[in-house]
Amino acid sequence: MNTMKWLVKREFWEHKGGFYWAPIVVGAIMVFFLAATVFSGVVMGHSHGFNINGNNVTAMTHDMSADERSQFAHGLATGYMGLAFPLFLVLGVVVFFFCLSALFDDRKDRSVLFWKSLPISDTETVLSKVAIAMAGAPLITVVLAFVVSFVSLVIICIGSALLGINVVGPVLSDPNLYLSPFEVAGVLPVYVLWAAPTIGWLMMVSAWARTKPFLWAVGVPVFAGTLLTWFNAIFSFGWDIRWFWQHIVGRGLGGTIPGIWFAYHPVPATALETANGMNANSHTGDMGAILMQSWHVLAEPDMWIGIAAGAAMIYAAIRLRRWRDEG
Repeated sequence: MNTMKWLVKREFWEHKGGFYWAPIVVGAIMVFFLAATVFSGVVMGHSHGFNINGNNVTAMTHDMSADERSQFAHGLATGYMGLAFPLFLVLGVVVFFFCLSALFDDRKDRSVLFWKSLPISDTETVLSKVAIAMAGAPLITVVLAFVVSFVSLVIICIGSALLGINVVGPVLSDPNLYLSPFEVAGVLPVYVLWAAPTIGWLMMVSAWARTKPFLWAVGVPVFAGTLLTWFNAIFSFGWDIRWFWQHIVGRGLGGTIPGIWFAYHPVPATALETANGMNANSHTGDMGAILMQSWHVLAEPDMWIGIAAGAAMIYAAIRLRRWRDEG
């Protein structure tokens, strides 16, 4: 266990730029532009204001009732974590390219020879990389997302107060303000399980490819899909090519993007608005609804088929690292 801990730390130290600094830089840029937008609206006067979810804050100050102000504050407290959504897109990209290069780079720079000389098994090495991709990077992103979201919320509250809408008290008294970070963290197990086939595929290609792992990882499924589409069009086989593109190509390459499972398992029309994290009154992201709908995906058979496929490919990556000819 101590060996695994240090192996995970090693992966973090070597890829700190992607796991740590990339979301920090993106978050800082987001906060800067939000602050510039809000306070430029304040400086330009009450005739201008600034927009939140398509509504002009200045315009709302003149005809907003006490109930509407309460709904506005509730919307901010409920959906402020959604302000950091770009950080989760960064997470998907970082994890994708980390897994793709994790085992290939060790062979490319010959450092694999050093690591194989140590009393560390191939299983421990590969699983440490899987652990940082599945757990370490998402946890870091959630923490940074909370910081960015909270700072953004403070900026919005200050800007609203300067324009005549004081929502600090209602926001601080709303339980969703404190529950939202935990609800976002509660989605992480679903993310880990959904990303398993993508991480397994990328790790396996990284362990196998002698050169250009990106072309192998992306090119093979895309070429296969294109070929099947062409054969189906020429010979009229009647194959459901869309299924292949969605469940093989899309699932195999896009699983590291948080929330992409909603594209595969849309909720019933009666609950569509809530399931997509939107509240009909506040028009903001409802993290509780996102958490609930995400966990419903665990009841789908393709989730568990993907987990089994991911585990098999991770095992294949371990075997390939053990037996791959380094010459």
